[in-house]
Amino acid sequence: MNDTHLITQVFICTSPLRKYEHCVLEKYKWVEKHLGPEFVERIILTRDKTVVSADLLFDDKDSIRGAEPNPSWEHILFTCCHNKHIELEPPRRRLLSWADDWRAIVESKRRK
Repeated sequence: MNDTHLITQVFICTSPLRKYEHCVLEKYKWVEKHLGPEFVERIILTRDKTVVSADLLFDDKDSIRGAEPNPSWEHILFTCCHNKHIELEPPRRRLLSWADDWRAIVESKRRK
């Protein structure tokens, strides 16, 4: 199969805040506004991202813990103000912003 025929499925995996009654609605509205209504159907709300099956998880939280000690996905640390000081030990990877080469990270998973 030619690599140009590979499809990447993107989902938004997000954890709602525990003590904020409007959090879930605001997350849905943000996704619809910035990514479009088709992505609203691709939201996964969970407090435990370790149980979600995926190849990659881009997240700004530097460590993600949950019920599954070895999640199926590779955690790519998305840089923001609260984690930019953290140095990652190889093989951990970081994405500086969406302007950074996220496609190369996706392609690296396809080659494995």
